[in-house]
Amino acid sequence: MNYVSYISSKRWRTNAARVRELAVAQGKCRLCSGQQPLEVHHRDYHNLGDEREGDLVALCGECHREVTCFLRRRKYETRKPLSADVRSMRDTRMLLCDPTREEDDQ
Repeated sequence: MNYVSYISSKRWRTNAARVRELAVAQGKCRLCSGQQPLEVHHRDYHNLGDEREGDLVALCGECHREVTCFLRRRKYETRKPLSADVRSMRDTRMLLCDPTREEDDQ
């Protein structure tokens, strides 16, 4: 299932687990108790499209970003970074001098 198309669908907006979580939260973020507009966070994606009670949590936008960043950081912190696709400094295609200056001035 495509996450982006699902989240923007009527099926997600009317999802029983999502509607129930928003009702139980009573307009308050589950972390900070703020009353900003709520977003519904997936605790995991095992049941994406068939979410059940406990799969979702209502959070304000700021807490949702914080939780998502924390979980991504934890997920990727032990992975070794891949080599970047960067040209070598010795690549002769890269100009390392000002082409507008005459060679005698350098």
